[in-house]
Amino acid sequence: MTRCVPLWPAALLVVAAFPAALAAQSPLSVEQAAGMRQLGSVQLSPDGKWVAYTLTVPDLKESSTNPDLWMVPAAGGAPVRLTNHKGVDDQPRWSPDGRSIAFLSSRSGKPQVHRLAVAGGEPEQLTESKTGVQAFAWSPDGGRIAFVAPRDPTPDEERKQKEKDDAIEVDRNFVPARLQVVDVATRAVTALSKGDYQVMDPRWSPDGRQIAFTTVPTPRADDMRFSDIRVIDVASGAERMLAAGPGPDANPAWSPDGQWIAYTTNPSKASAMTQARLAVVPAAGGASRTLGADFLYQPGAPVFSPDGQQLWFWVQARTRTELYRVPFAGGAVTKVSDVGGATGASGYAPPSLSADGAAVAFGRSAIDSPEEVYVARLDAPWKQVALTTNNPELKGVPLARGEVIRWKGKDGMEIEGVLTYPVGYQPGRRYPTVAVIHGGPSGVWTEAFGATWYHPAQVYAAQGWLVFQPNIRGSSGYGEKFLGANLRDWGGGDFQDIQTGLDDLVKRGVADSTRLAQTGWSYGGYMTAWTLTQTNRFKAVSVGAGLTNMYSMYSTNDLQMVLEDYFGAEPWDDEQAYRRASAMVHIKKARTPTLILHGQVDTRVPVGQAQELYMGLKKNDVPVELVFFPREPHGLLEPRHQADKLARELAFFAKHVLGAKTLQ
Repeated sequence: MTRCVPLWPAALLVVAAFPAALAAQSPLSVEQAAGMRQLGSVQLSPDGKWVAYTLTVPDLKESSTNPDLWMVPAAGGAPVRLTNHKGVDDQPRWSPDGRSIAFLSSRSGKPQVHRLAVAGGEPEQLTESKTGVQAFAWSPDGGRIAFVAPRDPTPDEERKQKEKDDAIEVDRNFVPARLQVVDVATRAVTALSKGDYQVMDPRWSPDGRQIAFTTVPTPRADDMRFSDIRVIDVASGAERMLAAGPGPDANPAWSPDGQWIAYTTNPSKASAMTQARLAVVPAAGGASRTLGADFLYQPGAPVFSPDGQQLWFWVQARTRTELYRVPFAGGAVTKVSDVGGATGASGYAPPSLSADGAAVAFGRSAIDSPEEVYVARLDAPWKQVALTTNNPELKGVPLARGEVIRWKGKDGMEIEGVLTYPVGYQPGRRYPTVAVIHGGPSGVWTEAFGATWYHPAQVYAAQGWLVFQPNIRGSSGYGEKFLGANLRDWGGGDFQDIQTGLDDLVKRGVADSTRLAQTGWSYGGYMTAWTLTQTNRFKAVSVGAGLTNMYSMYSTNDLQMVLEDYFGAEPWDDEQAYRRASAMVHIKKARTPTLILHGQVDTRVPVGQAQELYMGLKKNDVPVELVFFPREPHGLLEPRHQADKLARELAFFAKHVLGAKTLQ
């Protein structure tokens, strides 16, 4: 019932199900998609001449991944591999003089800060944390590195761990992650923070005397909404609170003169469905000032321009990620870039600028092109240049094209989404259509390359499917009103947005109304479980890590306050709100063949949610399969599991939607 075995051959659907010419073109396979190299952190050198980045190579045979460091000339040229180790090498950060790169590596066991000279040589280990380093930052003079690590275990804790006296006391005995500083030359370590909170994101003042950092009360996921910003004096250890609003305050950034700190702040406790704003506050303390208060979108982590007159930040604007800026003195927010796609991991970090602010480096993908390293000048009209070809084996592989589409929801609200056409698409022909629903609910589909277990657009398109990715109400990237439009309405307007979008595709003559499928993970899994109890228009669905019983979900997951934001109460204070939005309450109406996929150690959406749905469908004679992926949390991390998910889903839909048999 819960075995997880490779089904890669099942992805090779019977050729007769699709035109012979399409098969001859050798479109993207499941193995190719699961084996694609993935771009990580992208960092421009201070002089703007080199870009360092991480590239993760999946190994399907070993079901493992290997992130290593690379760099490429910003003017163009062959990339240079900097590390080649089976351990995790990640988070590259240039030294202020640009002569070396510090990074985190697990090559010696726990993640430690290492330093690598750009001119060549072996990496040097700079830290010896017993618990492993989580984050770090160079001092302005390059002589010290601030790092964050959970405090070392006490002798009694070490004894208990050795003796396996390791009972877990829930919500007690949290181990704080603390701020420390290592001297690069001597390796001497100085402990700074002493509070029992979690430290994140250290940021040095320009004179190297202070460090701003973000704190959260505990490591619980729910407590991220209580993040604050503190400042500590490096010499004395004196600490003070700088920003402590009702919602999360994070992403501190010093002005070049050290007089101000910019940060993101959310004034609402209901931070799951409200947007943060950009603010600046005197570094010495005082009243904060909001910038771009009328800006429609949510600003990302900011960085000051070298002259201190502008703040730069990435923004998720509808289906694209773009670079924006706002004057420090106040004024209108201005779009600077024309990325025309998605920036992946780059969009969640401060823009990586050269020291003179004249250039920016980032990762960028589009619907029909995988993510590559790009660089663009900021002192001239926007012109972005690709510097890498991370997956050269895809040359000649036919890839699907796509576009952004819009339609009207049932109540007249404009809804947007991404539509990817089948490889070899022929106008005037209707195609089997799969609706892929994002997580969140505040996730968003972008104009990114979809070849992963979570975002499989190119994989489905290669098998002849039309792929529909709706940004239903509640998605981010469309402003706060749209973000909160599903308040106390899960399974209402959001469900209708999917249905009206499919209706629109049928009217356009591209979707085959008799061959529809739906899939999604997390909230996308919730929406898919809900859908199979509300309509029988789909021939098959796949529920990935889906929420199915909102009442039981509340007390067994790790984000109770997120549900309180959306449902307006705890379940025992408004049982009807939680019951109404639960697929299990309506399970007797389900008729659709269902594939249920779930990570076996998922704490975000515990496995009981999958088990409830499975039993409800099985006892009501609905065709259902349940698959658990061992060792996997809320997302799938192991490459073989990722490939299995794609192949298994394709095979299930081929059987129940297309009526096709698969090669065994």
